[in-house]
Amino acid sequence: MACSSRSWNVAIQSEEQLSKVFESVSKAGGCINLRGSGASYGDANINTNQIVVDCTPMNEIESWDPETGLIRVQAGVTVEQVWRHVIADGYWPPVVSGTMTPTIAGALAMNIHGKNCYAAGTLGEHVVALRVLVPSGDVIECGPDKNGDFFRAVIGSYGMLGCILSATLRLKPIQTGQVEVTAYRTPNLAQMFDVFAKNVEQPYLVGWIDAFAKGDGAGRGIVHVARHLRADEVSNAAATLQPSAQELPGRLFGILPKSWMWRLLKPFSNRAGMRLINAVKYRSCSGRAEGKTHRESLGAFNFLLDFVPNWRFVYRPGGFIQHQSFVPADHAQEVFTQTLALARQYGMPPYLAVFKRHRTDAFLLSHGVDGYSLALDFAINNRSRGRIIDLTSEIDQLVVSAGGRFYPAKDATLHAEDYRRSLPDHSYTSFKTLKAQTDPHNILQSDLYRRLFQGGPMNPGILQDG
Repeated sequence: MACSSRSWNVAIQSEEQLSKVFESVSKAGGCINLRGSGASYGDANINTNQIVVDCTPMNEIESWDPETGLIRVQAGVTVEQVWRHVIADGYWPPVVSGTMTPTIAGALAMNIHGKNCYAAGTLGEHVVALRVLVPSGDVIECGPDKNGDFFRAVIGSYGMLGCILSATLRLKPIQTGQVEVTAYRTPNLAQMFDVFAKNVEQPYLVGWIDAFAKGDGAGRGIVHVARHLRADEVSNAAATLQPSAQELPGRLFGILPKSWMWRLLKPFSNRAGMRLINAVKYRSCSGRAEGKTHRESLGAFNFLLDFVPNWRFVYRPGGFIQHQSFVPADHAQEVFTQTLALARQYGMPPYLAVFKRHRTDAFLLSHGVDGYSLALDFAINNRSRGRIIDLTSEIDQLVVSAGGRFYPAKDATLHAEDYRRSLPDHSYTSFKTLKAQTDPHNILQSDLYRRLFQGGPMNPGILQDG
């Protein structure tokens, strides 16, 4: 990641300690940002020259009921803690990101989505109840039917309305710890849209795009479709529900420690190297491999980013930014075709491009649309800083003009005016009103908040030479 800052860090272990921090900052001035695992790619967990509150020590699972599938967890409990705690009882988190490291409070503050985003929606749609500490010191208990307006505002609010002290979620029952995965090679972007349309009712659906391809092959890629396996389809279903069956391999090809993987990839972290890797990946899904099913553990299928520890180091020294846009179905193919073409015109094809199908939801600052998303990873170096800002700005105009949205958890360059234009007027004004009510002294801030709601600058890591 390219964003960085200096801050004063405070770790809190209880609701009482956080209340005292709120009170002290209110009297002394300044502001604080709430931080979980720091898994956001942009400036959401950064508060330059101010206070960052580390919520990870609040990491107890308060209750778990296998009969109802309801689990109540504290703010700092991670996705990994949840699945390890419940899988032997035949449950799995309803929505997970590409890594198991995020905290539940952080995941709800960003309202994460996964490979099942069209079938299951965002994580917030599976929350039964929240306890939220606001800067005044009050604790608001809320849920879909209790203080519903606040509930739908605090989920996806980037931690700017209050700290989620605990969350009660309804988990997903599963019969085995495995999924059946089918891969389809798509020769261009139009074909990828077709494959998605034919498989839209499947539980899991995700596409990878070779952003280096051009001409007739522009937008080519691979689509993975997956479904949960039933107990009668697996020889020993109970064994697949053990946490050990979900462990990711510790060695590459059974030989090299996976901690070495980023070092092996580092020589390819340039345009020529990534062009080669993308081409090899595309051709790997051909012949007998195309359309053929295979089985994977839920851990291996969902947590791809955890296969390569410290994978971000591949982008050193400049880091990277990710840009994820969400465009309604009627305009998505046109906008994404133009997006990929723009990246090639700028000489900056993204090293990684991921394609997903989405649905709408009721959250106030929702990124959800009845359409598709395209997430692009751009490497940053001293020569590319100015161009990357110009490129993402042009992409933003395409998205806004098409009625699209953005995902601030994966953003570092969006301008305040473009963000405001991407949201319904009532969403933006309602959030500002609620922010003034729950946080009148503006204690909760981050670099992201100042950039998107106050017109503040981008993080210096984006703007300045490293």
